[in-house]
Amino acid sequence: MKRIFFYLLIIILCCGVAYDILSQWKGVYLFRSQPSEKEFLKALRFAPLNPGPFYGLSLFHQWDIQHIDLKKSLDYMGQAIERNILEQAYWISLAKIYQRSGESKAFEQALESAILVFPTGFEGRWATGTLLLQEGNLENALPHFAYILRHYPEQSSLVYDVWLKVTDDPDFVFEELVPKEPACLRYYLSYLYSLGDGESAKKVWKKMNFIGHKVDRDEALRHIEFLIARGEPHEAFEVWKARLQEEGLSIPSDGNLITNGRFEEEEILGGGFDWKIGNVSGAKVSFDPSVAFEGKSSLKIVFDGKENVDFHHIYQLIPLKADTNYLLRAYMKTRAVSTKNGPKIEVYGIGSSFYGSSESLIGDNEWKELKVAFRTPTQAFGGVVRVRREKTDKFDRFISGTVWIDGVQLTEVAK
Repeated sequence: MKRIFFYLLIIILCCGVAYDILSQWKGVYLFRSQPSEKEFLKALRFAPLNPGPFYGLSLFHQWDIQHIDLKKSLDYMGQAIERNILEQAYWISLAKIYQRSGESKAFEQALESAILVFPTGFEGRWATGTLLLQEGNLENALPHFAYILRHYPEQSSLVYDVWLKVTDDPDFVFEELVPKEPACLRYYLSYLYSLGDGESAKKVWKKMNFIGHKVDRDEALRHIEFLIARGEPHEAFEVWKARLQEEGLSIPSDGNLITNGRFEEEEILGGGFDWKIGNVSGAKVSFDPSVAFEGKSSLKIVFDGKENVDFHHIYQLIPLKADTNYLLRAYMKTRAVSTKNGPKIEVYGIGSSFYGSSESLIGDNEWKELKVAFRTPTQAFGGVVRVRREKTDKFDRFISGTVWIDGVQLTEVAK
């Protein structure tokens, strides 16, 4: 036990001596809220070749309100740089001294030296760029921020925040700052999405296509979903059709606004105006290549008879005109569908209230055409078509059976 205490005492004494040496060498003491000039000078005498105390004295004379002396600060910073010319922070601090002294040429030369000693670092590029912006020198600041966008993309939002405050011009940021590289373009567009700046995002999207940037499917779908969320399904549908064409996929024809209405493919693009199919307890949805009204497959729903299913998990967004007549048609086949509430198709409005529903089917039915005629109100711009089975409070409420759906069409009807 005595030996353990002896070793502990030796360790504590060694730590104390090491701390005392380090404190004098650096001129900084952990248990004092603010180092004094006297402590820095003591450290300087203890280790005259160490640049740290000179750097500390320079900062002390820059920022201590009672002891501001830019001439002394400049002298100490110069001595710190003489002892370590490759420390980027020293050059940036030197530039700040020249900036406060109004020496523009020396200020710019110090920034050039800061970048020269460590051209690939984030901190140096950021400090240099922001200092140049403070001077109103946008032209020279641009390359440093562009470098950050290219090599430190995770900091993109920070860069865009600064530049939009400086210029208040998303077009300028796109034209002059954003590197015309796929990753950088995607980050800027994502930033605009996060701001909800639809007009700027649409401009950037068009310019990206104009300069020949090949967007991938995920980019296209994100832009489509963004436009839909903004209540612009018609613009989104144009992007959707362009993407289908680019990928060599079939575009809805004959005036049919439904995508993949015959369920020939399990997925067209996987978002946007594709069918959205969700999971729900008590029902299983699949594509059935063995049963079809037309073509080679249909959509199949199997209800297991264990749940009072409130089913609304197959739907598709549709762009619609205002004050217009439409006809929704679909073919449905059923086998042993129980309960009084069977499946049906329905349509309802986005942004303006309207609703239409077909009859529901129960029991056994061969392929039967379901129809919904409706007229959109004057403020309508889009709707949702979906397969629906409403839950019921009746005794016979647990639905079972199989449903097939095929040949879904939505067309405009002349007045």
